[in-house]
Amino acid sequence: MLKQFLLAVVSVIVLGSSVFSSTWTDTLTGNITSNVTLQNTKRYLLLGTVFVKSGGTLNIPAGTQIFGSKEFKGTLVIERGGIINANGSAGAPIIFTSAQPVGTKAAGDWGGIVILGKARINTASGSDTAAIEGISPSVYYGGTNDADNSGTFRYVRIEYSGIALSPNNEINGLTMGGVGSGTTIEYVMVSWNGDDSFEWFGGTVNCKYLVSYIPVDDELDNDFGYRGKIQFVLAVRKPSVADVSGSTCIESDNNNGPNYNTPRTQPHISNVTSIGPKQYDTSVVNPNFTRNSHLRRNTLASFYNSVMMGWPQAVLYDGLGVTCAIQNDTSRVKANIFAGCYNGFASTNAGCGFDATAYSNANNTVLPTTAAVQLSNPYGNVSTGSYSPANFFPSAGSPALSGANFSFPGINDPWFTTTTYRGAFDQSSTWLDGWTNFRPDTVNYKLLPIGIQPISNIVPKSFNLEQNYPNPFNPTTNIKFNVAANGFAKLVIFDVLGKEVATLVSEDLKAGQYAVNYNASNLPSGVYLYRLTVNGEGSTYSATKKLVLVK
Repeated sequence: MLKQFLLAVVSVIVLGSSVFSSTWTDTLTGNITSNVTLQNTKRYLLLGTVFVKSGGTLNIPAGTQIFGSKEFKGTLVIERGGIINANGSAGAPIIFTSAQPVGTKAAGDWGGIVILGKARINTASGSDTAAIEGISPSVYYGGTNDADNSGTFRYVRIEYSGIALSPNNEINGLTMGGVGSGTTIEYVMVSWNGDDSFEWFGGTVNCKYLVSYIPVDDELDNDFGYRGKIQFVLAVRKPSVADVSGSTCIESDNNNGPNYNTPRTQPHISNVTSIGPKQYDTSVVNPNFTRNSHLRRNTLASFYNSVMMGWPQAVLYDGLGVTCAIQNDTSRVKANIFAGCYNGFASTNAGCGFDATAYSNANNTVLPTTAAVQLSNPYGNVSTGSYSPANFFPSAGSPALSGANFSFPGINDPWFTTTTYRGAFDQSSTWLDGWTNFRPDTVNYKLLPIGIQPISNIVPKSFNLEQNYPNPFNPTTNIKFNVAANGFAKLVIFDVLGKEVATLVSEDLKAGQYAVNYNASNLPSGVYLYRLTVNGEGSTYSATKKLVLVK
């Protein structure tokens, strides 16, 4: 009864504000214990900590927008036995962002996403379970099922999350505790997080296509027995934003107690492009930036085929357990490019004859400057922070276009996509397209017409209307289009007789890339046409394509 009363009080406080009435159409509060499906025609305010309990399922369709409350520290926790099915798409990603007005959003405005599973973890006590940090009341992660399935989390953006409750007790952008290999996590972008973008506490979940953009602390933090695989990561830093704990790209630990407890942390990571804070080898950086990678507390982490550039130091091999594992080829740092990391490589308490510099130079490509990597424009427009996917592509002649090696144990595995290039991209990579946004500070999601979303503010080279996806569809599909110049845009659905059955867009749009989620539940099965017309700045563009509704 008390809990229901408190939730009612929260609702009255928020519902009573004028902001709510013009912005939010629904709230997420309390516990989810059954099968709950959100709607992408609504905007949800995440109030307090929302728990998806064991036996509960939260379904989030493509294009859904969820806003974390700053006042009530909005946080979403998927408990062990709970399921999240967050299925976005390239044309209509799922957005978790701050509820603060545009221009005032900041790292740590709200909590973040926490997924907990039943896979094995490593604890100092030897227990199969542990309480996840940052959540009160305590919830637990871990177990004995490495194949545990917590659901699907794909094509999702998480912006301005990461509350630091106290030192070493934070909520990350995406926290994974004991998440099993049956879970699907791919195409996730975490921007402006107040702690780590991604952290794995034990478990075996495999992750592909991740973007970490300007976190305060680390990009890829793994510990407590994490043993999954990670491939294709873009990690971008801002020279002024770092954490007092010492910010890195990869931080890997076993645990904080008896470090040889099992299962030992042993991720295999490949194809990372890490754009460090030392832009063009000249910028002044926050002194809290330490190194690209910190391997410590007897971790057995390995990483390969990556481009790591612009960090004060490349790698710190920390402690006897780490250095002996590297020297004995139990874990590996091989086939990478390290560029412009002016303090080189170091080790502490090295054993087994390990020499950090000799090993790293022998097994990797070490370049004196970031420019030597020959990426297209990895620092984008430094003054505005604007990027396009092609900024991170290797230019002709770049050493990143060759040198990859997938013969090592751990990555000679069919889960990994074998590449000839090092880093996250070659000259034709498309996995960033559509769903990413490097300027979340400019998007006023709350004022957007429901159904249409800008997915990039980069001015495209030409107008374009893409084929809807999926097609055939039932009853929703996504339509993506480019507007090459500011103008009045109209997107209309017709039947085969030419009768207009729906108007999806009819308004002035700025140049950029857009996506529309179309729900045809009111129409019968059949073949339909959709036409985009844009008039503006002396140009006219019109294109028509076919879509098929099958019920």
